Amino acid sequence: MTYKECTDYILSIPKFAEKLGVDNLNRILDLMEHPERSYPVIHVAGTNGKGSVCSFLGSILGFSGKRVGIFTSPHLVRLNERIRINNDIISDEEFTEVFEEVMYYVKKAEKTGIAHPSFFEFVFLMGALYFRKKKVDYVIFETGMGGRLDATNVVMPKLCIITSVSLDHMQYLGDTIEQIAAEKAGIIKHGVPVVFFDRKDAATEVISKYCKNVGAFLHTVEKKQYNLLKITEKSIDFSFQSVYYKYHSLKIRKTALYQIENAVLAIRAYELLLDLDYKHSLKDCDCTDKDLEVIRKGLWNMTWSGRMECIADHIYVDGAHNEEAIKAFCHTLEVMFPYEHKVLLFAVSKDKDYSGMIEQLGRISFDEIIIVRYAGDRSAELDVVKREFEKIYGQLSGSKLTTFDDIKTGFEYAKTHVGERYLFCVGSLYLVGDLLKV
Repeated sequence: MTYKECTDYILSIPKFAEKLGVDNLNRILDLMEHPERSYPVIHVAGTNGKGSVCSFLGSILGFSGKRVGIFTSPHLVRLNERIRINNDIISDEEFTEVFEEVMYYVKKAEKTGIAHPSFFEFVFLMGALYFRKKKVDYVIFETGMGGRLDATNVVMPKLCIITSVSLDHMQYLGDTIEQIAAEKAGIIKHGVPVVFFDRKDAATEVISKYCKNVGAFLHTVEKKQYNLLKITEKSIDFSFQSVYYKYHSLKIRKTALYQIENAVLAIRAYELLLDLDYKHSLKDCDCTDKDLEVIRKGLWNMTWSGRMECIADHIYVDGAHNEEAIKAFCHTLEVMFPYEHKVLLFAVSKDKDYSGMIEQLGRISFDEIIIVRYAGDRSAELDVVKREFEKIYGQLSGSKLTTFDDIKTGFEYAKTHVGERYLFCVGSLYLVGDLLKV
């Protein structure tokens, strides 16, 4: 098959296949001789920040000399983005080769009565197999949604990471923080360390209790452990007091303030991996200076597309697509762009709590708000979204509201109106993907 035939097939899977579940997926993995058991795994769940944490940790491990497989979702432009080793995305040729090998096992499984795996399960099988073929040192698997019932939950991890927990995908995961936290906690395994960003909210008790029940040691990171030092033209500088060490003047590229939180989770995870691999405490380790340099290089060189990414002069895209993420996005604008005149380009999925998202955006004064629809049935209707903005901005700032039926036309209009102002494109990862294609 050609690469295009492979990708077309994968994208068509939702039309004819449903989720198999962990038990049946394991039966296919039995036939494949369990590639996911051939390397140490770091398993990452949470509502926001999963991909960034995966990328930060992968970058740090890469600078320590490790070959790291990274499996993330969703992709923004091409399916290949979901499967990479360090900074190298799987090639079209390797993608096709692994696709055909997975298809062989899927057809073999179907003969024994196992149904075809879902879209996400199929791509997970491809990633698991590809990483075994490439003989990587670690694999970081990001959950697709939830955790307990996620395809990636077939793995037996060396370390688990749970990022912030907030309300999203409520039709699948539950409509309270406690219910969603319980789903995320489903990745926790007996004896496996867990790194968790503790916001001191309803999720804390759920995660703590789950760890205690299954016999997993919980390592928390809190906001009080890091401090923003300064924002320069190119960087965000911060310090971090971990259990082991006081890190001074750490730097990440000037993207978004919320990336500090994801960076410190990755640092704490790396410290634990050092303990697990070398059986020492970082502060007593002979190679402390080397590890500190690895962490600094890893943080500075991490790039993650679509997260407060500057795609052109004065034009930023951010994949924030739920209320918590929009709140973090607004905080970044308040601190990093307090006096600049701003224009908003917004699209959102109809199954999101866009009322809450738009209420958060009401904290920011925009000269103009441009509402667009991204390609696909999930995009919310323009008039419905416009009415929500009118409720907020009609009372607050009198921002001009403009709508367009497609992203390309809306984006071209926005570019002509930016001038010396700043354009921020936010609301959906689908929006980000479509903009990057444009």
